[in-house]
Amino acid sequence: MIEEIKNFIKEAGRLALEKSGRQDHRLNFKWGDEAVSSMVTEVDTEISRRFKDFAAQKLSAYDYLIIDEESVASLQGRVFEEAAKHEYLLVIDPIDGTINYAADLPLYGISIGVMKNGRPLYGFLYAPALDELVYTDGCRVWFEHDGRREELEPNRPSLSRVVMGHAWRIKLKPHHFDGHYVMQDYFSAVIYFVFLALGQVKAAFVRANLWDIAAGMAICNVLGMGFYDYDNGEELVCFDEAHFERNCRVKKMYVCGFKSDFEMIKNLTCGLVLD
Repeated sequence: MIEEIKNFIKEAGRLALEKSGRQDHRLNFKWGDEAVSSMVTEVDTEISRRFKDFAAQKLSAYDYLIIDEESVASLQGRVFEEAAKHEYLLVIDPIDGTINYAADLPLYGISIGVMKNGRPLYGFLYAPALDELVYTDGCRVWFEHDGRREELEPNRPSLSRVVMGHAWRIKLKPHHFDGHYVMQDYFSAVIYFVFLALGQVKAAFVRANLWDIAAGMAICNVLGMGFYDYDNGEELVCFDEAHFERNCRVKKMYVCGFKSDFEMIKNLTCGLVLD
């Protein structure tokens, strides 16, 4: 399964690169409570379709359910009931950072997570324009770039002063980090987690959907990092109704990184109002 998915995500990345830079993307906009919150291009749709065909052809020996935005809508609120019927969840975000992609900015990626009985098992994060692939087999994490592959060491501290996250959602003020860290938003969870795995950022604030974080959860677990509830420090370890809404969005704001870094950030930002 690991080699098959790795080959697929690279092929999907080639497709994304071939279609990038176009000015005539067919865009579908998604509305939040008050404004447009995201968009979908024809490339998102095509990669999603190809993944379904790929899984049917290459992963037919496995008992799986595919989870993405399209499949969640088709489940009509029965996502947990249907997920419980299958051993594996194949969780895909065909283009994460679609706004960047449509604007021909390189900070976007493709995310595929494999969960077994609701718990993260394998994860694949690919940023095609950066030629960076991070993935885990559940025991080790690998980084491929420029034709080379290296194993990433677990429990490797980051000296970065950068914290990722949607500042507009977190409602950060200049004094919250008291000069210790700065907030940066690249509008892509794939980019967040690739940079986390490489030690280029300290941590990331996330309140996202399962397809945004499933691969990142698997990779962070192996590297010694976790997802910690900003309010109470509880770690997010599985896909269940205690932590996710029925549309697969996490219920709370989480800080992803090492436990010690989470505690430091929590102390610095005590009393922060999160949306």
